[in-house]
Amino acid sequence: MTQKFCRLSNRTKNFTTKDSPQITSLDFDDSGQFLLTSSIDESIQLYDINKGKHLKPIYSKKYGAHLARFSHDEKHCVYASTKVEHTIRFLSLQNNTYIRYFKGHQGLVNSLELSPLESIFMSSSLDNTVKLWDLRSPNAQGNLNVKGPNLIAFDPSGLVFAIVNEETKKLGLYNIKNYEQAPFSTFELPQDYLPLKLSKVEFTNDGSKIIVTFGKGQLVVVDAFEGTILGKLLDSVSLPERPYIDSGSSTLTPDGKFLLNGNGDGTVKLYDLSKITDESVNAPISPISSLSTDHGLPRITLFNPRFWCFASADTSLTLWTPSFDK
Repeated sequence: MTQKFCRLSNRTKNFTTKDSPQITSLDFDDSGQFLLTSSIDESIQLYDINKGKHLKPIYSKKYGAHLARFSHDEKHCVYASTKVEHTIRFLSLQNNTYIRYFKGHQGLVNSLELSPLESIFMSSSLDNTVKLWDLRSPNAQGNLNVKGPNLIAFDPSGLVFAIVNEETKKLGLYNIKNYEQAPFSTFELPQDYLPLKLSKVEFTNDGSKIIVTFGKGQLVVVDAFEGTILGKLLDSVSLPERPYIDSGSSTLTPDGKFLLNGNGDGTVKLYDLSKITDESVNAPISPISSLSTDHGLPRITLFNPRFWCFASADTSLTLWTPSFDK
């Protein structure tokens, strides 16, 4: 696959491919220097953000590829299969060899997240299970039977994880040390969002809020301690549906203050979460700014954990260095 690099302005860089396959997931490594994408052409693409360079493709034609996630270094990743079987693979990005296989799911893996601190990760599958794994062992360390589909997220401490159920729109909080026990808190999400599919769940960096994003770009902010709905986004234009899952249109800045959400009108809306107060519970949240691109919809977005830039993707990948001073 031939990659082209185009400089749009002093604020964005765009990568396109010859066939322009639709991208389904993004992930930065811990250092913020490297970025992984996975797409429906059954490939994983590796980029060097500092150099603005596409490094190489990694193909998984036999099994497909989705939800590619770095381990805690830039040399390895895990990713989910999309066909044949539902094994999760631990891959060396240096020599394209498999280190370990994680077998046990009987359905498509639709959510995969690594602990922010440890060598453990969690996976949710359409087989109605959520499993806990350790990168050092092929055997599942725990299993939850939870009617799905479900999305999962770790809080910043790595001690708590959330499971959001698409069917019931309930959000459960669990203790990682008591993985297979019932959630210690369960919250109800807005009933008017019940028909919508889920696409992402994420904690703010201080663990005080949970962002739940739905498949059409709609989003709610939840108090992580009380479970109250702190707000819903205004000016959020629905994204067209696709026949496969992706890793979500919303992302948080590393300080947890700002939230960005990709829209169906081609813009990325910026919201200031610090303006949410107890008095504004359930109040609509208006964007304070928006960014636009001519290179496809910002269907998936992800902020870099170390540098002031973020990525958006649909059929091409765009890197942004936003200026919010205006």
